[in-house]
Amino acid sequence: MADGLAACIATADPWPPTLPQFRMMCLGIPPFDAVRADAGQQDGFTRLVWQYLDGHRYRLASADKADKLLQAAYNRAKEFVMRGGELPPAPVAEIEHEVRHPVPATRDQVARHMDDIAGLLGVADQAQEVQAAPAREPDEVRHAA
Repeated sequence: MADGLAACIATADPWPPTLPQFRMMCLGIPPFDAVRADAGQQDGFTRLVWQYLDGHRYRLASADKADKLLQAAYNRAKEFVMRGGELPPAPVAEIEHEVRHPVPATRDQVARHMDDIAGLLGVADQAQEVQAAPAREPDEVRHAA
C-alpha cells in the first residue's frame, strides 16, 4: 500500500486513481510509456514485458505495428503480475572466466609442429631434398642497369 500511495503522490494523473490503477501502483507496474522508454530493460517489469514480446517481429514491424506488439506484451505482463506472478530476477553480473596468459613456444616445439604440418601437406620429402641439396652459385649474374 505504501508503494501505491507514494506512486499516487508522485504521479501527475488526476486524483484519485481507479482501483485497478491503484493496484498497479501498489504492485510496481509502471505505465506503458515508462516501459517503452526503458530501452535498457533496467526495470524488472520491462524485462517481463520483453519476455512476452517477439523481438524479431518487433524489430521488423513499422512504428505503429511495433507499438501494438509492445502494448499486447505489456497487457499480458500486467495481467501476469496482477494475478500474483513474480517479476524476473535482476540479471546476474558477467560470468567469470579464467584469464590465460599465453606462453611462447620454444624453437624445438615450433620445429616439431612445422615438421608435422609438412608431413600432413605432403611436402616433407621436398623440404628435406631442398635442405640436402647444396646451394649453388648462379652461372651468370645479371644486373639491372
